[in-house]
Amino acid sequence: MELNTKNQITSANKGIVAAIGRWMPIHNGHKEFLIKLANEYEKIIVIIGSCYENGTKRNCIPSIEREKMIHAIFKREKISKEKYEIVQVPDVDTFEEWIKDIKEVCRIHGVTHFCTGNKEDILNILERSGEKLEFKIINPEEKSNFPYHSTDIRNLITEGKYEEVQKLIPDEINPILYGNAFKEIIAASKKRGIEFEKGRQCVDVILLIKNINDGKMYVLLGKRSIEKEDFPGYLALPGGGINKFETPVNAAIREFKEETGLEITMLDNSLEPAIIRFSNGLGSNIERMHIVGIYSSKDKNIAGTKGGSSQCFGIFIEDELEKYKKQLDPKDDLEMPDFYEVNEAIESGLAYQHEAMIKKALSMFEAYPDLVIKSE
Repeated sequence: MELNTKNQITSANKGIVAAIGRWMPIHNGHKEFLIKLANEYEKIIVIIGSCYENGTKRNCIPSIEREKMIHAIFKREKISKEKYEIVQVPDVDTFEEWIKDIKEVCRIHGVTHFCTGNKEDILNILERSGEKLEFKIINPEEKSNFPYHSTDIRNLITEGKYEEVQKLIPDEINPILYGNAFKEIIAASKKRGIEFEKGRQCVDVILLIKNINDGKMYVLLGKRSIEKEDFPGYLALPGGGINKFETPVNAAIREFKEETGLEITMLDNSLEPAIIRFSNGLGSNIERMHIVGIYSSKDKNIAGTKGGSSQCFGIFIEDELEKYKKQLDPKDDLEMPDFYEVNEAIESGLAYQHEAMIKKALSMFEAYPDLVIKSE
């Protein structure tokens, strides 16, 4: 679903509004619409739809990139972080299931108004089922002053008509659109995009530290319980499942803290890489969290018995290793987290696709040495 209209709400509204879209990519119509809602309601909940769809011409920008675009437009217009929240919902098999998910999101966040182009479809289904809504449905203006859809913009990108694209999108999303998102759009147009596999959707976090005392590269890993069905006793990266409606970056921060005791505060997710800080007071004033990639496989020997996909993030630091080791305090199911010299860790055998993830992170280091945050 794409919202490509200007909203015509003119009076101030109390309450919380939710707006859903695929935002693939955010265009000028989206921006004007979302900023208007943010200014006229107490809070806006922006819902990213089709969050586990990728690799096709219709769905070719991962939700982690779309989330950054939303942060970028609010940041440019000086909308405070307290005024908005971003959640995501997956595609489901029926419209009735989709409505059920939307109602749950709205209940969790106390939504009073829900903005969607599917107003009539929703009301018809509710009428047949006899269900009632606890929020009011509002509809964007029928006739838009912005005559383009995100589909048109994606087509212009694949045709190489970048000057036309620039007229249709906010300037502030350029660093995101023409980074990983651009590559995904082009790859999908050539049927080479990375698709999510059905099953458990996860995140993994790579913390690579180049120890200033010995010059070696270390990675933070832990041991999986011998009771685990998949990869029992194997070394693995911190990570885990994405909760329902949770964004990947929030899942990554949550899982990393639960499994290592190291707490990350997100400072700015409108950029790639995102700007973060270790709350434990470690390292320099700021660190950067990079998108390493999406990892999917139908092979259960790699993906595990539940299948699915993982979205991987990387944090690269050059610092004294020992002070990070002292702060490790796991509270979840990853046993005995510790730092391992990278080559030794890879040789020992790792769970899932963690070897491929770490090698990709190392290649990012080598290609772009300025990605490494150095301790002052």
